[in-house]
Amino acid sequence: MPVNAHHNTINALEVRGIGKRFGGFWAVQDINLTVRPGERRAILGPNGAGKTSLFNVLTGDTDASAGTIRMFGTDITRSPITKRIRLGLRRTYQHANLFNGLTVRDTLFLAVAGVRGGWRQLLPLKSGDPRLQEAERLAEIAGIHSFLEYDVAVLSHGQRRQLEIGIALAENPRLLLLDEPAAGLSPAERPKLSALLTSLPEDVTVILIEHDMEIALKTCESVSVLFNGQLLAEGAPDQIMNNEDVHRVYIGGAHGH
Repeated sequence: MPVNAHHNTINALEVRGIGKRFGGFWAVQDINLTVRPGERRAILGPNGAGKTSLFNVLTGDTDASAGTIRMFGTDITRSPITKRIRLGLRRTYQHANLFNGLTVRDTLFLAVAGVRGGWRQLLPLKSGDPRLQEAERLAEIAGIHSFLEYDVAVLSHGQRRQLEIGIALAENPRLLLLDEPAAGLSPAERPKLSALLTSLPEDVTVILIEHDMEIALKTCESVSVLFNGQLLAEGAPDQIMNNEDVHRVYIGGAHGH
């Protein structure tokens, strides 16, 4: 954790009374969150708790039906995705859209170049291209440096997850939202993901939705638990582990190992 990061007066994220309604159904309702700069926050909850609906409102993928969102002091409640990205917000999705046929190196290069098409003209012609060096640095952080020449199509599920996080770290985000990074990982891949999450740059604020309680509690310093679209509990991992309400909603091994 960065020294004195928590003494910064401007919070990375302030969510007040946020709600998302679909017809007559509130997917999330009256959510309040305060996340400090550099913090590692997990958002836990069983399926249907409202975790992804909350993320989609934070990132601008859907509009909030109620409440306000401030990011580093700026009100982004009604801001388009592009403005949130300019302010330093990045996210990963449960189902990533990676292009088979590109190598890991090319994929990360494109993320650095900020390209949405016409990539063949942009690929570097010489090894000294600073964008190429940055792509290799991201691969190092994501733990996939040895796969730079591999086609994305041959990567394992876990390696694809690592690549997605590498892509999200391009252009130095300030706030990184990870949507179920452990989903579908094999038991052997989980420790690698935990290590990656723990080693992310300290100045990046990280919020992750996770179904896997074990990974979330291991990699985050604070936890918010959603249940039926509302905030059920919040605290440090050990407080959450010992919270009777949390145990009740997770009865039957809902967090899955």
